Order: sequence, then structure tokens, then C-alpha cells
Amino acid sequence: MSTSSFLAKLWQRGVVLRLSDDRSRILVRRSQISPEMRARLATDKPEILKLLGYVDEYRALIRNAFAIMVQSEATHSGLSVFADDQARLTDEMGAALTQAIRDGEARQWLRETGLCPVCGEDQTCDTCQDADDND
Repeated sequence: MSTSSFLAKLWQRGVVLRLSDDRSRILVRRSQISPEMRARLATDKPEILKLLGYVDEYRALIRNAFAIMVQSEATHSGLSVFADDQARLTDEMGAALTQAIRDGEARQWLRETGLCPVCGEDQTCDTCQDADDND
């Protein structure tokens, strides 16, 4: 399994990895990972550190896009600015990892704001219902 696929599986299970402030260490709750996973994190550390840099950038990109989308219908045209960055980050991280991050951020946004990140409505669209079903 590729490093990107490994991170996607972790993310889908709710295991969120973070970079330390100096960006040289992987931060994760010990209770969330098995000894085998910990060994894999150590083995693939250089690649994981690189991917986590992209993950941080992608999470910020997605959250900014959600903020724009819920402001007004007219701002949807502003999202084209994000397309190039999203394509680049998808190339770097892989489709499975970007989808896992995007879905996780959408659920988090919904929990924090009560608004669907796609339609901006108060938990009424299919995306909102899917997010509620997955929680």
C-alpha cells in the first residue's frame, strides 16, 4: 500500500496526523494507532512529513472554499481560483487522500457551523445528509 493510501485509510478511520511546529515530527494520539501503524509511520516518515505539508495546505484550501461557498451564490465564480491548487495537491497527495481530507473537513465544517459547505443551507441538502449518516 502506498504511503498516500495508508494516510487516506488512517484519515477515513478518524486518525488525524499533524506536523509538529518545527515540521520535523508526526503528531498523533498513541491510543489511535496500533504498534504496526506506528512502525509504518516511522518507516515512511520522510514521505509522510512531505505529504502532511500538502495535507495542511489542502485543508486550508478546502476550508477557504467552504467559506466562500456559503457566503453567497455570486462568490461561486471565485472558486475557480482554487482549481489549480486543488489539482496540484491532488497530484501530490493522491485522489484517495484528498477525498478523505475533503470529506473530513466537510463534516467538521458542518459540525462547527451547522451549514452545508456545498449549498450553505442549514443541513438540508444531500451532502449534509451524507455527512450526518457518516457520523
